Amino acid sequence: MTTAPEIAVIVTADAGGTGGLGAVLAAVDAQVPAPTERILLGFGAQAPLEAPEGWTVLAGDWPSRAQARTAGWAATDARWAVFVDAVVPAGLLAAAQQAVCSAPSDVAVLSPGSEDGERDYWALRVADGIEPASVWRRAAAELVGWWPNRCDGPASLDHALCLDLTAAGWRSVSFAAPLLPRSEADATADAWQKRSLAIVSLHAGRESTFSRWEEVLLNTELPARTSLYVVDNSRDPEFTERLRAASVGIQAARGLEHLDFTVDGTVYQPSPDEWYLKRERNLHVARLYASVLPRIKEDLILTLEDDIDPPADAVRRLVEEYSRPSGTPLAAISAAWDRVEGRYVCGGKAGPEGGWGAPIPWEELPDEPLDVGCVGGACTVWANAVVSQTPVLFDWEETMGWDGLLCTGARERGFTVRIHGGVRCVHHTWGVLRGSE
Repeated sequence: MTTAPEIAVIVTADAGGTGGLGAVLAAVDAQVPAPTERILLGFGAQAPLEAPEGWTVLAGDWPSRAQARTAGWAATDARWAVFVDAVVPAGLLAAAQQAVCSAPSDVAVLSPGSEDGERDYWALRVADGIEPASVWRRAAAELVGWWPNRCDGPASLDHALCLDLTAAGWRSVSFAAPLLPRSEADATADAWQKRSLAIVSLHAGRESTFSRWEEVLLNTELPARTSLYVVDNSRDPEFTERLRAASVGIQAARGLEHLDFTVDGTVYQPSPDEWYLKRERNLHVARLYASVLPRIKEDLILTLEDDIDPPADAVRRLVEEYSRPSGTPLAAISAAWDRVEGRYVCGGKAGPEGGWGAPIPWEELPDEPLDVGCVGGACTVWANAVVSQTPVLFDWEETMGWDGLLCTGARERGFTVRIHGGVRCVHHTWGVLRGSE
């Protein structure tokens, strides 16, 4: 029987589970046909490694698992690679070899599964991971810069690379093969870093909170892959240039991946002490969001109003919720801030009637995330898998802005909407920071 020259198997020395590293290596050696290229990386090893028969051992002082895996890939000419961290079941590599031979040229990732099927770009952005022992196309990984160095757990790395590949236009498909158990590494502290984030801020020329908005973006915790989308609706040339300069400075200081700056001259003149729920005001805001949201491709979107003041860990804590196992996928999670009424959080309890539901008094808000009916968009992280598949809606018969309608539609499609009671903001236009007591 011939060997499998197109696939290299790469194992890090901290691979474990029942039987430890020895069992992992033995399970690879027992595959039929056996892979001709087997590489053992010394990353995570407690002692110098001796080369088992048939294995190439690489030792190095790699600061991260991503760099160790990339070094392992560089040591082989194989067109595909499997990175193994646990005992693989019999037949897995034979099924992988068959899948590789028939893989279309635009497929970068082959994941074990019960049946063939494509995992599209947005489905992967709803999921919290991909299957262990997936098969990766070398040429595709090289184009996106190999393993991303923004997270370190094996499961987080796999999902992060898959997100990068599908964002670049490659496809991920499953192939019929036995599944491996999910690793506990899914819950690593840096799992939130596998996500990409778009921060969207609309500006109407408000001077009173400008410096605070700038300070928030310069100091808050952000994922490594973050982009900034700014819409200037001030119709004030001096403010426009100040905002543009601040946005460029934020991008440089934070190493943001992309800056999108738009000047929108749509005219809306609010009256003094205007009602927050005035129809024309909300229609104007919906139009501004409609001008920017459809072109965003990042995994998650943070809508950050120019008068909101979140704590420095707000973004991290909200994004982390997208990496936690849950019964239903998450469409949106917001920080907590005042509603106009003052006594209530900007969110409504979920109920059969839909919409905003019953108001939530501050004294009833827990410190943990709470499932709700709707949230506002002042400081909210949205799943782009939801936003990208729904146009910005406006139907004032429901007396809801675009954000409330988006929440209602997402819940009707089976998604969850939450408020994080432990992330509390000052909304400078309407209220104050509320304590947790």
